[in-house]
Amino acid sequence: MSSSTVASIQPAKTRVQLCVKPLKEAYDTWLSYIQTITTTKKRDEEEKIFESVLEGEQGLFRILHEGQEAIITLTRHKNESEQKLEKLLKGVKKEQKEITFPPNQTVQRPQLPLPTFNGDPRQWRQFWSSFDAAVHSQAIPDIQKLNYLYSSLRGKALQAVSGYEIAPENYSIIRRLLKNKYGDPSIISSRLYKEL
Repeated sequence: MSSSTVASIQPAKTRVQLCVKPLKEAYDTWLSYIQTITTTKKRDEEEKIFESVLEGEQGLFRILHEGQEAIITLTRHKNESEQKLEKLLKGVKKEQKEITFPPNQTVQRPQLPLPTFNGDPRQWRQFWSSFDAAVHSQAIPDIQKLNYLYSSLRGKALQAVSGYEIAPENYSIIRRLLKNKYGDPSIISSRLYKEL
C-alpha cells in the first residue's frame, strides 16, 4: 500500500462530494419550493413532477444514494489504506533502526518547489522543462508522477484534465494531452500573432 494510493482516494472522494452536494441542494430547494405553493392543484402537479424526477433507474434519489454510498466506500478504503500504510511504516522504521548507515558526506540540496502551469501555451516549455527535471525523469511510480502533475496544474490546464481518473495508466495519456494542447509550436505562434 503506497502513500500515492492513499493520496489518490481523497481526490476521488472530493469529486463525488462535489457532484452530490449540488444535487442535494437542488433537492432541498425544490422541496422547499413545493411547500410554499398555496394552490392545491399547482402543488399536486409540482409534487408529481418532483416524484417522477426522484424515482426510477436514473432518478435523483438513486443518484444521491449511489453518491453517498461511493463517499462512504471511499472513506472506508481511505481509512483502511491509511491504517495498513501506518502499520507498514512502523515495520520499516523498526528495520531502519536496526540498520546503521555510514555518515552521509554529500551536501543536501535545497528542495525546489514544483512549477505550476495555468494553461498559457507560452509558459508550457518552461513548465515542462522544470517538471521533467523534478518529477517526470525521476524513478518514481506513474501514480506519484500523476499526483505531482495534478498538483502543479491550475486554471484551464486543470480543467482540461479534470475528467480523467487519477490512475497510473492515465499519466502518459494526460501528459500527451497537455503536450498536444499547449506544447504545439503552431498554437504558441498563433497566440502571439493574435496578441500583436
